[in-house]
Amino acid sequence: MRKVIGYLVDYQKERFEWQLYLAITLFLVICIGVNYAIDFEDAYIDTYYGQPILWLWMFLFQLFPYLAVCAILLVFGKVDNWAKSSDFWLRVLVGFSILAFDRSFYGTEYLSSFFSEREFYFIAKCLRLSASLVTALIPLLVVYYLLERHDQPKHWYGMSFQRFDVQPYFFMLLLMSVIIGISSFAPDIQDHYPRFQKAGIEAFTTESGWPRWLVVTVYELCYGTDFLTVELFFRGYLIFAFTRILGPYVVLPMAATYCFFHFGKPLGESIGSIFGGCILGIIALYSRNIWGGIMIHLGVAWLMELFGWLQSKF
Repeated sequence: MRKVIGYLVDYQKERFEWQLYLAITLFLVICIGVNYAIDFEDAYIDTYYGQPILWLWMFLFQLFPYLAVCAILLVFGKVDNWAKSSDFWLRVLVGFSILAFDRSFYGTEYLSSFFSEREFYFIAKCLRLSASLVTALIPLLVVYYLLERHDQPKHWYGMSFQRFDVQPYFFMLLLMSVIIGISSFAPDIQDHYPRFQKAGIEAFTTESGWPRWLVVTVYELCYGTDFLTVELFFRGYLIFAFTRILGPYVVLPMAATYCFFHFGKPLGESIGSIFGGCILGIIALYSRNIWGGIMIHLGVAWLMELFGWLQSKF
């Protein structure tokens, strides 16, 4: 735990500047306010689900905060002129194309004819969550092989187990369990969790004859795979692919993009994602791996499910 705290303290000692952080904060406050005032992502972008044009909207939507914060860093003189770097634009185009493809993918709909309507609702939920293994994880590893093949030692965007110490993350999860338990009393959290109760598990259990515990387990495992790819993109690709261009400040545009990724979820979760994104980004930057972030992310997600279920029961 001391090592992780040391990462965070060292980063802020070396990088904190209140004018810079204030500028980024004001940008995010405005964006969050607009999104939740008009429900921008859900009411506008998501209406294109199932149409190829959704890829373009997702690409622009997720790229906007990244470039905006990169521009703020440039104005404050914290990074070199990335706008003139062809390497920067190549990595932006490739990475955000993969993210947009993952977020706009609707190929699972073509399987609907093989199942009853009650079964397919649950199956589609699981497939959409686990499809990112094919739509994001594999493409990112291919990109690593093509763009970073000369890196020594190979870190595979942080998926290497080198320098990974599991102990600090157990203590962090213990602390977070208390915070999550308290936050689970908030109405918007209770409306959103547990997610498995909104996945059609009762209908699928009736149709398939599977025991309920098995259906819930399958859903939660699929839910968990989604966080593996989230960590690989945000704390892996957006940190390690851009460090040589943006330096240690690479954490800040990643955290802003991660905040936009949470639009459509409860407001508190979107705000919390900024702090969570920064913390996990700094840990990945210093430790050179993302497994701590994966462990924390999975733990928090499943704790949210657990406390949401407890709230619904008691």
